Amino acid sequence: MKNLINRVITGLAACTLAIATVVAMSSPAQAAADTYTPHGGPTVAFIGNDIAFTDVFADQTFSCEQFDMHGTLISTGLSRPFGTTATTLDQLDYSGCTNPIFGETSFDPTSISGFAITGPEVGSVSPARLTNAGFLLTAAGCSFNVAGEVSGTFDDATGVFTPTESTLTIADDPAGFTCPLLGFVKGDDISVSGTWTIAGLTITNP
Repeated sequence: MKNLINRVITGLAACTLAIATVVAMSSPAQAAADTYTPHGGPTVAFIGNDIAFTDVFADQTFSCEQFDMHGTLISTGLSRPFGTTATTLDQLDYSGCTNPIFGETSFDPTSISGFAITGPEVGSVSPARLTNAGFLLTAAGCSFNVAGEVSGTFDDATGVFTPTESTLTIADDPAGFTCPLLGFVKGDDISVSGTWTIAGLTITNP
């Protein structure tokens, strides 16, 4: 009986050790699965390709020949949780922005945007988000602030960020007598099309 008890105790101890080992190994792995690491910098450039902003309600599009954003990489080589920004984008270079009715259009930044990976990479593609986007759009005596975020995918192999969803809206009451003529109102959804090719940034998981 004594030998049987000793065997049971020994077996339980071995089982406990095995469980502890598994837990110890799995916890960091789980943490690592929720992080990513940006590499490159210190400067980054988002080169716009056929970027256009459309007021969905008014069915009016503002298209730009050039819509490039520039900034810096935050703590290159440092792992961070998904959703934590990798860059600050504090400079906008644009040209050839027009609307078929309003004509020439200007964009003045009103915030410092960021860029973050929001989920694990599948192949070379990760979900990503342009955060804290904001600018004052002005055209033909009409102006309004646009603010929100742009979600999409980032292909680490090509460096291309492709927008797939936008929470951008007209954030205030449009100013100017021409605004109501085409139906621009506060709260209008603004969709984004085109792509940005990102120079100076690659990512790894974790």
